[in-house]
Amino acid sequence: MGTFRMRKLTLIAAAVSLAVLWTSAASAELTLWVKYHYAAEEAYNRGEFSRAEQLFKAAEREAAITLPPENFRLASTLDGLGLVYAAQGRLDEANAVLERALEMKEKVLGPHTREVPETVLNIADLRFAQGQYDKVERLYRHALLILVRDQTDIGVTRALNGLARYYRLQGDAVRAESLLERARKIHIEARRRNHPAMADTLVELARLYAFEGRDAESIPLYDKACAIRAGNLGMHHPETAACYEEFAQALHRLNRLAEAEELQERSKDIRARHTELEEQYASEQAPLL
Repeated sequence: MGTFRMRKLTLIAAAVSLAVLWTSAASAELTLWVKYHYAAEEAYNRGEFSRAEQLFKAAEREAAITLPPENFRLASTLDGLGLVYAAQGRLDEANAVLERALEMKEKVLGPHTREVPETVLNIADLRFAQGQYDKVERLYRHALLILVRDQTDIGVTRALNGLARYYRLQGDAVRAESLLERARKIHIEARRRNHPAMADTLVELARLYAFEGRDAESIPLYDKACAIRAGNLGMHHPETAACYEEFAQALHRLNRLAEAEELQERSKDIRARHTELEEQYASEQAPLL
């Protein structure tokens, strides 16, 4: 089984724009849902998973107050909640809410609308974390098929990254590298050189190089990816720590032991601090907003 890699959430814009279509709902309830959902995304992006869970659950309650049991606002919130569960290692709970979100989006919006791939990709990443590798190729290709008209969408590069990871595990390094170079080119053309999504692609490419024994070539990729994550997510974010850990392993294989040890210590400090903050928040009953 693998580890679920969290990603930066950007659901709120789409969720709000579509939520406006339901103008029959009382504006006060809509405003409160937006506040909870936005605050939940911000907490998730900071790596504050316990707080994000509480906020997404509050948004879920608000979405259910005035709208039918199946609606896009609720589906968007379930998407976020599923990512929180996955980041916490609660994979079965993540699966349940993500499957519910996908079913709801497909029913309310249609199975081929551009909001659907977001959830399909989340489920594909979850299947990787669950070790269900036989199911991921179909999911990533399904997302690509829906996004065929917008080849610069971040969802396209997420799918390419996932397919490359799958082919690497199948031993097809040539195919994997081709997909990752395609993803990197998309980021560059879309002016996303320093976007977290570019960091994800660079990490996948660095892993591929390491798989092929090309550790020296992986070093600048890890260096750039970690800098992007630190700049976007923060120096004390668990995803930044994960990047430092992989970077350190590559340095260690090249016998650059002092540099590797420094990054390992930096990563351990981030992990310890994150655990401390999560436990602190879980034990407190602070106001949600």
